[in-house]
Amino acid sequence: MRKIGLLPFTILYWLITYTRNILFDVGILKSSNIPGKSISVGNLSVGGSGKTPMVVYLTSLLQSENSIQILSRGYGRKSKGFRQVHASDNAQTVGDEPLFYFQKFAPNTEVFVCGKRQEAVVKMKDLNPSSLIVLDDAFQHRYVLPGLQLLLTPFHDQFLDDFHLPSGNLRETISGAHRADAIVITKCPKLTESERLANRKRYEIYQKPVFFSQIVYGDFQSIGQKRGSMNSIFLVTGISSTGHIKNHLMQSHHVEELKFVDHHAFTQEDIREIHGKFDTFANKEMCIVTTEKDFVKIKELLTENDLHSYPWYVLPITVKLEEEEAFNSMLKDYVRSN
Repeated sequence: MRKIGLLPFTILYWLITYTRNILFDVGILKSSNIPGKSISVGNLSVGGSGKTPMVVYLTSLLQSENSIQILSRGYGRKSKGFRQVHASDNAQTVGDEPLFYFQKFAPNTEVFVCGKRQEAVVKMKDLNPSSLIVLDDAFQHRYVLPGLQLLLTPFHDQFLDDFHLPSGNLRETISGAHRADAIVITKCPKLTESERLANRKRYEIYQKPVFFSQIVYGDFQSIGQKRGSMNSIFLVTGISSTGHIKNHLMQSHHVEELKFVDHHAFTQEDIREIHGKFDTFANKEMCIVTTEKDFVKIKELLTENDLHSYPWYVLPITVKLEEEEAFNSMLKDYVRSN
């Protein structure tokens, strides 16, 4: 019933985005080619499709042979305009994802934030004309045209099965996938060959290579002096979707959860709430677990006493491509091409 009630707004949103794309397609609105080499990581839907770990994957793969600049909108930041991320920045000044990228890859990789990608690319190229630019979440930013566009869609929530906002999560019509150079189905379970073939068949209309990726969780990383038992986990997150990480943890642990909204700006009051809730659990054989992206914000708020008194852990994630050699070759061939 809720979706039926939203249908007029869905039709209006579809009409606006469809018209906008037509204006770009016929050249009334202009797209500017990004000079040199550039790779965009994006999706058609709002929500977590795995863009952040994919940006990390690309940067890790290509940074040894390329000077890389990462560009992000910097969602949730308090600053405005174009800004390069520096060691003195925090999540309030640049956003959680850019700060995470900077802390992971600096000084070999530069990270920038700007809502206007076209303006940002010009300034970034002035700073480093030979750089490879990796754009985070720029598929709908059509004023710039990257050299290679990766379109991500999560296995259990593929855009082919979705509806436009606000009835569903689609930012634009699924015909937008024709702009992609490759489609990556993310967060896949272990698939059989027949399952891969069936999924590829669904995307034949786009005539693009289709790849499958999985999330791989690393070992828990203890933060501070306090060690906790891993029998039970208190999961604290501020990400769009916790289903995948929670299901992974529940295979081996009892899990309690405190979920904040996506890109949540953690405060000292939140830390007190987290620790207060942790103290209420009867089972003290427990630790507090959060994501790498959340921890770049949380760690600024933890005192020495907090780290001595509470068992904080970070759970790292990486991306694994099922056809890794073919995927990597596609990327490297593009970057090395004239």
